[in-house]
Amino acid sequence: MALDARTLAVRPALERRWADALAAFDAAGELGVLGVDTRADTVEGLSALLLEHGVDEVAWYGVWLFSDWLEPGSSRDEDAAAVAPVELEAARRDPYRQLSRVFHLLGRRPGQPTT
Repeated sequence: MALDARTLAVRPALERRWADALAAFDAAGELGVLGVDTRADTVEGLSALLLEHGVDEVAWYGVWLFSDWLEPGSSRDEDAAAVAPVELEAARRDPYRQLSRVFHLLGRRPGQPTT
């Protein structure tokens, strides 16, 4: 699971922090919502790193495309059951998965059993 470097400008833009949004296009990370510096990656970059270590990419999914933008303290708990199937569809379809702030990258070493 990694922060997507290609979508770093979205959060500051939606918060109308235009200078931060402009800078985010070339950023390698961000200060996360917990106040911790967080590195950002790309699917291609992490896939290449895994391949260097003998791990083949199996699939990747976008995460939190819609639910990430719900206001804290909103009806997030009530929305969870309704948003889950929408997030699942967005996670595996382009262009939606490409817009997610976070992605899951799955890999497998050749010859390893699947479970």
